Amino acid sequence: MLGNTPHQTRLPKRLADENYPVEKPPALPSFLRTVWEWKEDIAVVNSWLLVLCFAQMVALLLVGGVLWYKIHEPTRIVLDLPGYVVWPKSDVFRLREDMVANFLREIGKALYEVNPGSYNIMDVGSRVSPHVVRAFRDVYGPLAASGDSQRIVWDLREIRRYVDPKRPKYLTIAARANRARYRVRNGLPEITTEEVIHLFYLSEVIPTPDNPVGLRLDGVQEYRGPEGEKLWQLTVPVAGSVDPSTKDSILPPKSSSSDS
Repeated sequence: MLGNTPHQTRLPKRLADENYPVEKPPALPSFLRTVWEWKEDIAVVNSWLLVLCFAQMVALLLVGGVLWYKIHEPTRIVLDLPGYVVWPKSDVFRLREDMVANFLREIGKALYEVNPGSYNIMDVGSRVSPHVVRAFRDVYGPLAASGDSQRIVWDLREIRRYVDPKRPKYLTIAARANRARYRVRNGLPEITTEEVIHLFYLSEVIPTPDNPVGLRLDGVQEYRGPEGEKLWQLTVPVAGSVDPSTKDSILPPKSSSSDS
């Protein structure tokens, strides 16, 4: 037994067990030992790892190829008859009369309708030229803020196409509408209605999510009475006339500002 001398390099076994417990090396769980310690040969284990990595690489390549094919595959359109499919084809975009009418109905309500304390022209700001927005806001904004409980309702009835010789670069749409004004005077309701004819000057812009039709209002003119009826007689139906694919396209590019 070694004594405690200055040259002692190893503690007695008893002291080593008490003060320096022996740490067991880390070991894998028993259910993994059959794989990672197969035949107790690290070369065999590495070979199996190489085979596993190669199989994963092949599987990833197959999955990537399938995804790439699905992404670039043309969309299939299923018809009413089961089992029949057709491949989509490009078609010329055509503005229909109902599309133009819905566009002008939404624009007209934002421009002309006023509620006490509310005038929502900015809801259509992306579809109306800035100078038109400023002109209408300067006129109808004070009416909404006046506090006299005045309300204006605008209702589109019919649209037709009008060819304005002074502004041939615009798609000019004549709109017949009813406008009603409600107000309270001396405690009594007062209602006035009138029929008006509007000329909306439209130009073509790049379609956006806020403006999928691709039209912008660049100017408005208003007519009443005999003058409006005379102008209405010069209009033609919109159906079939709005076709940007024709040589004489009525959807013009961006142009200079017009009357508002």
